[in-house]
Amino acid sequence: MRFLFVDRICELDKEKRVRAIKNIGWEEDFLEEVFPGLPIFSPAIVTEAAAQALSWLIVEARGFTVKPLITVLDSYVCHRHVQPGDQIEMEGVIESFQHESALASARVLINKTPAIEINHGVCYLYPLAELQDPQNARTQFQNLCEKGAATSPASSIHAPLLTHGEPLTKKQPVIDRILECEEGTHIVGIKNITMTADYFNDHFPLKPLLPGVIIMDALIRCARILIDRTLTAHGLDSKKAILSRSQKVKFRKFVQPGDQLQLQVKMQDFQPQRSTVTAKALVQDKMVATLSAEFSHMDRDEYIKAFLF
Repeated sequence: MRFLFVDRICELDKEKRVRAIKNIGWEEDFLEEVFPGLPIFSPAIVTEAAAQALSWLIVEARGFTVKPLITVLDSYVCHRHVQPGDQIEMEGVIESFQHESALASARVLINKTPAIEINHGVCYLYPLAELQDPQNARTQFQNLCEKGAATSPASSIHAPLLTHGEPLTKKQPVIDRILECEEGTHIVGIKNITMTADYFNDHFPLKPLLPGVIIMDALIRCARILIDRTLTAHGLDSKKAILSRSQKVKFRKFVQPGDQLQLQVKMQDFQPQRSTVTAKALVQDKMVATLSAEFSHMDRDEYIKAFLF
């Protein structure tokens, strides 16, 4: 598994904007299913694709001397889910530059239709040489900018991929253990961070740091477990929790191999059609990340219509 989610940089307007593409295939390591037979690429990891496109824009603008690390995200909005066979387009814009930070926004599109939006991300500019070899970064950037036969995303009629087969066998649990779960109120889980995780090869070779989207994904999955169990307790087991928006996302401290994340999610509001939660991740009782999130409750047909067409 490689933690690289930009296949080609199609356009780059120095210090202003970037447009890139990524192809989604069955070889991806972040495939999951909300409903059996409906494979999707993890919505949290799709966010990383947009963030990596933005990262190249900022790295190139600062002459390969810094690497942006998102510390605050005003909001994440999910309109559609991405499936194998899709080609996604990432568009990123730098809103402002400061000496040690940048403010930027990005979105992911399928056939020119918005799928994911990340709004007003505050990026701390970390010295690139402490994370990876700058010359390797230059070479990687040059390879991404090489023009191939096509530089624009493919345009086609989008239809949901329905496998009607067995659930995904390559899917790996993100949460290592559930410690507590009380329907309608809260859930506590843990995720152990180990050097054997492949994403540390790319994030980053000289200073292994847990990607923020992995923390975000773990918190969201904990929240989904809590909400799905609450739906079942209310006799609504045909419905699943679908993330629609996350707000006030903050990454406060680095997380590295050897750390154990404690994931705490509290239900703020629960209705038959929607719910809201707050969530936090801690390492040795120190806060490392926080967010709030909104979920829609949908059955299979509602989900296909809303997120896959």
